[in-house]
Amino acid sequence: MSRLIKPLLLVFALSASAACLAQSEPLEVRISGAVLAPNTYSFAPGARLHDASRTAQVSTEAWPLGAALLRQSAIEAQLRLKAGVLFDLRVNRVHAIAEEKPALEALIDRFERVVKALPVTGRVVAQLNPLQQLLLANNDLLESGDHIVYPPRAAQVIVTGAVEQDCRLAFVPTQQPVEYLHQCARLPLADRNAVYVIQPDGTHQLRGIAHWNTEPANVAVGAVLYVPIRSGQLAAETPDLNQELAALLATQYQDRGRIGE
Repeated sequence: MSRLIKPLLLVFALSASAACLAQSEPLEVRISGAVLAPNTYSFAPGARLHDASRTAQVSTEAWPLGAALLRQSAIEAQLRLKAGVLFDLRVNRVHAIAEEKPALEALIDRFERVVKALPVTGRVVAQLNPLQQLLLANNDLLESGDHIVYPPRAAQVIVTGAVEQDCRLAFVPTQQPVEYLHQCARLPLADRNAVYVIQPDGTHQLRGIAHWNTEPANVAVGAVLYVPIRSGQLAAETPDLNQELAALLATQYQDRGRIGE
């Protein structure tokens, strides 16, 4: 065997050994909120979400739809997202000053204050209803460092974004986004054609609300409706600002961040 091949084989063997060791280490998972046994638990590699919910004994007072899986491996991407949003807000502040748009400047300043205060949670979308986790497709693998939070049920829907002030509205089953928006004064800068519906499980989508493009949307209790700024008011260099703001808000949970207070 050549002198070159032997060292390569040794490196490969050491790498494989390190990988096997990492895979055999227990998974440290914290579970808190409305559970009967909140704690940090050690699970064997290959453990899944249902192992966690069963071990911590999710309470009947818990609100699985609003529960949150906070994952260390998602932190870095969300740090970049928050930094990108703050950069785009600063670009728009310069744009508002240059274009002599004081109302836009004031709104951007509000957005920036709130975004700065939002925690980077590492929240990822996951099925956290213990009964739904009995289906393998809903029962994701755990990762070491995961934190699962089961909050109590919410009672309201929040409207935020390009509004005079944030609104906390009573949840009404079957009520559509536009019906909530009629109860919350929007700014002249607001987009009148669409709203981002951010569900309590962290999913979000843009839905039409004008007469010509109305799209039905389920609004769950605890949802956040983010009213975007009209794209024509924003700096041309930041076409994705509204979408990125909605994505950042979707990483919050329970009493999630609200723009405007």
